[in-house]
Amino acid sequence: MSDGLLSRLLRGGFREQEARLRIDWMTHTDERIMALLEGGGAATPAEIAANLEKSEEYVADRCRQLAIRDLLAGGPDEYRLAERGAAYLAEEIGADELAADGN
Repeated sequence: MSDGLLSRLLRGGFREQEARLRIDWMTHTDERIMALLEGGGAATPAEIAANLEKSEEYVADRCRQLAIRDLLAGGPDEYRLAERGAAYLAEEIGADELAADGN
């Protein structure tokens, strides 16, 4: 390990990333979408895509998938975080529960 890397580690220069178990259909972008909407606001797929630097088509598809599983509400023009999505982000329900529910 280089001295620069070691000193950054010792100074806390790297943020520890939380690793959350996801089920097969869930992507990293799905969690980013839910986190973006966590403040209680609603957004269009275009707004979410611009914020996440993803294509609007991809984000719209991911939002539809999250809405099918009751993690987002609304759509297709505007989405907000559903109660179930908020519970997932708060770790009140886990990926294992989503999978057990068939979602």
